[in-house]
Amino acid sequence: MKTPMDAIQFGKWMSERRRKRGWSSQRALVEMVRQDPSLKEARISEDFVARLEAGRLAYPFRGRVRQQLFALAWLLCTTPREVQAYLQAASLRELSTEETELVQRLYDHVSVQSTNSIELLPARPQRLLGREPLVQELLSQLCTLKHGVCSLTGMPGVGKSALASEVVHRLASGGHQHSFHHGIITLSCKGRRGTQGLLSLLHEIIDILSPSQESRVQGQSDASMIFLLDRVETHLASVIDQVRMLLMDKNILFLLDDLDAQFPLRSALDALLGSSQHSALHSTMQHRNAARHVVLTTSRHIPSPALINYHHHVQPLLHTDACELFNSLIGSAAGFVYPQQEQAVARIFRALGYLPLAIELVANAVAVRGIPVDLLAPNLAFDPFHPLLDSTGELFELFEQAFSNIGHEQHEHFALLTLLGPQAFSLEDAAALFWRERWEEENTTASRVSLPPPGRRITTALEPSRTFTRDKNPLQERVRLDKELDNTYVPFQTLTSTALELGYLVNDSLLECVASERQEQQDSKQQYILHPILYAYARSCAQQLPQAYLDAVWSNFQAYVAHTSRQRLLY
Repeated sequence: MKTPMDAIQFGKWMSERRRKRGWSSQRALVEMVRQDPSLKEARISEDFVARLEAGRLAYPFRGRVRQQLFALAWLLCTTPREVQAYLQAASLRELSTEETELVQRLYDHVSVQSTNSIELLPARPQRLLGREPLVQELLSQLCTLKHGVCSLTGMPGVGKSALASEVVHRLASGGHQHSFHHGIITLSCKGRRGTQGLLSLLHEIIDILSPSQESRVQGQSDASMIFLLDRVETHLASVIDQVRMLLMDKNILFLLDDLDAQFPLRSALDALLGSSQHSALHSTMQHRNAARHVVLTTSRHIPSPALINYHHHVQPLLHTDACELFNSLIGSAAGFVYPQQEQAVARIFRALGYLPLAIELVANAVAVRGIPVDLLAPNLAFDPFHPLLDSTGELFELFEQAFSNIGHEQHEHFALLTLLGPQAFSLEDAAALFWRERWEEENTTASRVSLPPPGRRITTALEPSRTFTRDKNPLQERVRLDKELDNTYVPFQTLTSTALELGYLVNDSLLECVASERQEQQDSKQQYILHPILYAYARSCAQQLPQAYLDAVWSNFQAYVAHTSRQRLLY
């Protein structure tokens, strides 16, 4: 830069530099400054940035303005060459001893950032509709968290991994690159269970952070020892220490995608978050070089609150977002979804519970296979896994995998929940359904449960033999009675075992807890509800149970309802 700038020229240069670094507005830059603990003392306001870019500050800069420009350099410079250009443009010459040390640390910072940054990112989702507020909240939390965990959980197919992928891509681009200047590492944890799964993950991290051939050979040699049971614990401790040493003074983010319920997350965090660091200098700006380790996880399994700093349970889409996703997927070439068919589309979305993966399958059926929405709607209202939608079995297989670790009896009990209907139910309702003892059946008439035959053959949704109905539903007949039944009607031991089973399903995002419809006098009780697709899966599982067994369970539950009704009328 041969000719010196004036205030207006520098303001234009700063504005261009800001936009190049990904901040489209002055407010966005100031928000990033406020989120950075090491820059708060600079007190950079939106008004200051506006005056600076408008050329209204005295040039060359002096005093506090000069210190604020040094602070902005940590955000606006990513290479040594950019630091040099910034200092020349701002005419930051004749540095004091403190300023010289600060500039040297800035050079060290960008040198490390430009040479040792690791970016192992997943594929970025092409469409992520309806998630922007959650994305912004996650970005804010991850950028301000020094050490800790942010967890994304939710039912199968809700889009946890897609959401996490979008977040890490934004952190790696735009105005967030400085947040984790040593890198972002994405690791798939699918199938990693127990100590062996943890060791395989830690060895992979060691290979990434120490890519030399020697370290890889050593890692492979160490990995062979995990099968020696008497040395597993000692080996694990050694590997954890090795990971801690590699992470010393690192500023890094890990995305652990698709964690298994049996993965030892506590031990993994002991390695990833428990590392040490060199003694920090007293300068405020030196905090930017201090170790900063953040972990973002996705899983169906909800981790213990003691292990995480932030938890987001990802919900299905809202109706408007589901419609926008569907329309963007089918594109203009598939313009045969007319306004008069919107009612059928809405019916499809309700049947699928607005699950993003299911909506993608609907778009594929309509736009690729040419299936009319008017035909899809009645079939999916009957069976969300109908081959018209799930021709390859992808959706059904996803839920089969989700229940693969559940025991036979618990799987059977889950199937029985379909007898309670798609509405919310109480703990006592489920316990009464699971109880094997007989209730008094005086003055009761058992109605037979009518289930579709087993199998997933292609049929029309209007075929009478395939409808899932009950002649009389006691749960609907007792609307006028108090649905919040007294727990004394079911044995305490049965309530306890049922709570354990339902708790497992809730913990694995296969069942939702909801507030009771009654909120009077703080007397509301917790209830549970199945997502429409989970309800459909439970129904498909119930089809595999013997009809005589289902009839016996339903008859016993009817007797329970009659018994509790009589008892309540007596008091």
